[in-house]
Amino acid sequence: MNSKNVLIAVVVILALALIGSLIWGSSKNTEAQELQQDNTEVNEALDAMTSLRDQLAREVDSLAGEYDLLASENVELNGQLAGTRDELSNAQAALGRAKRNAAAEINDLRAQIEELTSVRGELQTSITALESENSNLREQMGILETDLAASRQEAEELTTMATSMEGEIRQLTYENFKATAFQISPEVKRGNPTSKSSRARRVAISFDVANVPAEYQGLRPMYIVITDEKGTPIPRTDYINTTVNVNGQPQDIMAIEAREENIGESQRLSFAHELEEKLDAGYYRVTVYTDVGVLGSSNFRLR
Repeated sequence: MNSKNVLIAVVVILALALIGSLIWGSSKNTEAQELQQDNTEVNEALDAMTSLRDQLAREVDSLAGEYDLLASENVELNGQLAGTRDELSNAQAALGRAKRNAAAEINDLRAQIEELTSVRGELQTSITALESENSNLREQMGILETDLAASRQEAEELTTMATSMEGEIRQLTYENFKATAFQISPEVKRGNPTSKSSRARRVAISFDVANVPAEYQGLRPMYIVITDEKGTPIPRTDYINTTVNVNGQPQDIMAIEAREENIGESQRLSFAHELEEKLDAGYYRVTVYTDVGVLGSSNFRLR
């Protein structure tokens, strides 16, 4: 091989070496750049991790403080829990006692309620009885008040009639010639006695004329006059109007019955008068006259 060829060969080899070197250098440069970039990225990552580490360290310190605080609170809470458990146990025991006491009180209250219910029922029964009794008493009071008013009216009427009778008694002409033992009986149509004004249809009258002195014995007229408490004669279509001698003074009378009687020493005389109209309720006066004066009088009442 000649030198030219060797030279060419050497040049070629050198050229190839140069190219290879350039290629290798370029490759290394690229790798260096890549490494530089990777180093930068690694440094940045390290910085971030360092920052994260410092942050985590701070957080760990904070958490450690919180842990210590929580641990302290835990100890305190455990103490409180123990106390609470004791209090709960005491409360449960007290609750048990309260329940037992409440049960006893409830039973006692139930017994009291039953007793009170029974008493209330008895009181209601008593109240009902008292209300009924009060109602009856009020009714009786009303009746008594009515009766009292009627009695007062009757007393007034009797007073009036008594005053009239006293006058008639003073008019008795002779002490030993008088009518006594009067019996006056209002009757129904069949003759049965009645005190009801609505049923009275006749008046039966009887009386004694006893111990008559001889000078007054013999045939004499007898007159029957019936008046109300005001002195008004009872209704009749044709009264027997006549005049009698009373203590030497003439007196006009309106008799409803009259007849001649043969007067002896003692006798009982009877008259019956048929009523023309129904009489009102009230007091009435029967007076017996003869030609020489008033023989006597008596009252009767219709309801």
